[in-house]
Amino acid sequence: MKRGFIRAVWGIYDDSNRKTKRRKRIDRDIANVLSNKFTEPFRVYIMGKENYEAISKQCPDCVMIDENPFRFDLIQHQYRNKLEVIQYAMEEDGYDEMVYLDWDCLPTKKLTDEFWIELGKKEAFQANLQVYHRRKCLWRETDVRKVPNGGFIYLRDKTLPSQAIEWWDKSPCDNDEPSWARVTDAMVDGWKGIDKYWDLFESMVCDLHRMSPYSRALINTKNRFFLHKQGGNS
Repeated sequence: MKRGFIRAVWGIYDDSNRKTKRRKRIDRDIANVLSNKFTEPFRVYIMGKENYEAISKQCPDCVMIDENPFRFDLIQHQYRNKLEVIQYAMEEDGYDEMVYLDWDCLPTKKLTDEFWIELGKKEAFQANLQVYHRRKCLWRETDVRKVPNGGFIYLRDKTLPSQAIEWWDKSPCDNDEPSWARVTDAMVDGWKGIDKYWDLFESMVCDLHRMSPYSRALINTKNRFFLHKQGGNS
């Protein structure tokens, strides 16, 4: 069984838009990951020859999946590129179980066997539920601002990335998270509330530093290995 951590780099250096500025910020975040004493080996999937040349000098395990720096528009469809990476990792590179990590998702302690054991206790998709300021899930009657945060995504079902892409294709947007919300909603025949999400999909090994709908007392029951210091995209 192939299991591990993956990260990704795509985009270009362009300060003209807040979304394209993401590429410059990632260089800083990469340095933080590489200097973290708890960082485990990970594979980096890269779009763009220049990105590959730069990142492969720092990270020993890199795969260039496209010579172009992006496949989807960086302003309108920035995070569709992330879905492409995750699909490639599971369908083309053969991961059976993996964790996708944004570069601002950092380990907080040494990895132990408990990490994968905890993930095995819940569903084949797990991510931290996050509350946004804007409405994200327009198909729901309630909790329309709550979606799985895309900074830490656990998967052990090779069909789920394609399902997320199918949902994205039906309703394209600038973020991958509503597509994952569609996936989890479909898995339980419609949104069942945050308690059901906690029981089935909330990762017990990662936490958000802000914008979680759960109480601090409940969050403190986690066996946390990662903290996602997510940015201000809302």
